[in-house]
Order: sequence, then C-alpha cells, then structure tokens
Amino acid sequence: MATWRTTVRWAECDVAGIIYHAHLFDWFSEARICWLENHNLDYYKILRPRGIELLVRHAEAQFFHAMKPGDQVTVSVNLAELSATRVKFSYQVFKDRDGGSETVRGVTEHIFVAQNHAIRFDRRQPELFARFQTALSSIH
Repeated sequence: MATWRTTVRWAECDVAGIIYHAHLFDWFSEARICWLENHNLDYYKILRPRGIELLVRHAEAQFFHAMKPGDQVTVSVNLAELSATRVKFSYQVFKDRDGGSETVRGVTEHIFVAQNHAIRFDRRQPELFARFQTALSSIH
C-alpha cells in the first residue's frame, strides 16, 4: 500500500464548490506513482527509461461524500490484480477530518505497453514483473 496526501484546491472544484469528478483520476495517478516508487518500480526512473508504459484500459470511481476546497484528504492505493499483460490498482480517498471518512473508492486497470504495443511484461521485464508479484503476494 502507498498513500498520497493533498488538499482540495478551488481550481479542482466545480461551480457548486465541490470537487470535480475528473480530478480524482489525477489523484489516483499521483497515488499510483507513489506506490510504484515505494515498490522499487519508479515510473520515471525505472519503467519509462526501459520503454515501459502503463496505459489505462479502465477507470472508475464511486463517490460517497462531497469534498470542498480546503479539505485535506489521503488517497490510499493497493495493487489489486496482476497478470502477464495487465495490472489493476484499487484506491480509497479519505477526508483527514471527520474521523477519516471514506469519500471515494475507485480502480484503474492498465495494460503493459512498450513501443506502442501491448506486451507480456513477465517475458519482457521478468525482474520487474517479479517485483509486482512480490508486492501482490504481500497483500494476500
């Protein structure tokens, strides 16, 4: 697991003064980058220099409570599933106040890509794939 913290900015809100839903996917991305870094899979220093990209195949979010400017939140991310060609992350967003109430739950699924083509990550980068496997096995 990894966590990423932020404060809701006015620029991230709609005219009603609540978080605009699309910004949550930016937050998921930031949390995922932290997760990768924490598991020795840094996106910018390890994956991308080797030509590996994680293209989004699917993304979803379920909203439970509104967030407003000034709310401090924590995004928790976990590796949920792994295959030779795909990886899935799960996310929970909590308000740091109000006893840490969950405000959003979501998932993103990614395809391992190199040179604009889907790849079998286990064959292309077996040592990096093993790092993902180790992270997944530590959860289950």
